[in-house]
Amino acid sequence: MLSQLVRGPLLVPHPGGAVDYHPDGVLAADADGVLLYAGSWSGLRCQLGDDVPPVRPADGVMLPPFLDLHTHVPQHPIRGHFVDGVADDAPGGKLLAGLNRNVFPTEAKCHDQAHAERVTRGFAADTLAHGVVGGAAYMTVSAAATEAALNVLPAAWSVGMVLMNQNCPLDLRTNEPALEADHERLAARFGQRVIVTDRFAVAVDSPLRRRAAALAGRLGLRTQTHLNEQMAEKSFVETGLYPNAGSYTDVYRRDGLLAHRCILAHCIQMRPDEWAIVHETGSVVAHCPTSNLLLGSGVMPLDEVLDRGIPYAIATDVGASPTVSLLAEMKRFLTVHAGRSTRATPTEALYRTTLAPAEILGLDGQFGRLAAGRPMSFVEVARAEPAAGVAGGVTADDIIRSLLPADVDRPAAAVRRVTINGKTVSH
Repeated sequence: MLSQLVRGPLLVPHPGGAVDYHPDGVLAADADGVLLYAGSWSGLRCQLGDDVPPVRPADGVMLPPFLDLHTHVPQHPIRGHFVDGVADDAPGGKLLAGLNRNVFPTEAKCHDQAHAERVTRGFAADTLAHGVVGGAAYMTVSAAATEAALNVLPAAWSVGMVLMNQNCPLDLRTNEPALEADHERLAARFGQRVIVTDRFAVAVDSPLRRRAAALAGRLGLRTQTHLNEQMAEKSFVETGLYPNAGSYTDVYRRDGLLAHRCILAHCIQMRPDEWAIVHETGSVVAHCPTSNLLLGSGVMPLDEVLDRGIPYAIATDVGASPTVSLLAEMKRFLTVHAGRSTRATPTEALYRTTLAPAEILGLDGQFGRLAAGRPMSFVEVARAEPAAGVAGGVTADDIIRSLLPADVDRPAAAVRRVTINGKTVSH
């Protein structure tokens, strides 16, 4: 029995990246919030006859909820302020300078569990208001703070307790004797939501990384880290810290980190042999165009990733990004790749912020697909500007572009409603 019908413009991503646009669409679900129909209103109307249940007009364009494949919960209070007070020519690069000046002191505050909970609640409210319902996040080195984040965040969020034991403040170093016990306890309670999280090769030595990789294998957990964000970082890793490794990427390969569905953030300063390792190990990429631009890191080579068939999703990397909005991130994606790749289209951007991260995270049974038999989970987004089509009509690309904010650093509140499993959770 049809219980809920919501009618309005509808965007439906498909595996592989195609997006259907229904100018007059409808989502129809039963009382349990399971979709019975997703498509054009005319296609459903002809099946209903005279028995038409009440229809709610959509409060904007309907599309799947967003998922953020790479973000930092404890940095939410300083989002957009990652490099405040850092010179463009800072020794070692803006990334390392920003970590030491702004990020590490902020993360140290989360040793206080009450503070960690407050920060996580603020993050949870902000992401939901922007239609972001889950993803993969970093917390801090504190097991208590990580547990607090997993407690507060909805189940679609996976969280990692950050590993660090070198080139970082003493109060932000991993409690190495408790490494296995902490992860075992968290995994026993939260299962696959726990991610074994290597900060990056600068801050983690090989013995700790190898223990962590072995732990991921034993507990069946995936891994995540940062890779090749800036040239100064890459040089420090390859010539200063690990001169016997074949490359920055090879450090992770030889230590076993890439054997566990690893999420690799950034991947900008890569060589062909490094891309080959990423592909061969089945690792995936979190592409963060705003962070990469604001930190002066460069632009991820999109065509290289696509040509090699490496899965990727667009992510925010808060707090280097000033906003948790993936609509803003989609706009930045189109901007930074303009003139570099013809494959950076609005439909590609929508797929890489909805269904692609759902597939990567194993959440595509819950999110990303709007089809009969799937949960009725979607967002309603107001248009920032009219959809300007051409003589052939308005396309999915036109509609998606009309949803993207003009100001990507301070995007307007465009998400009007978030529905999960047929129930409104934000309005």
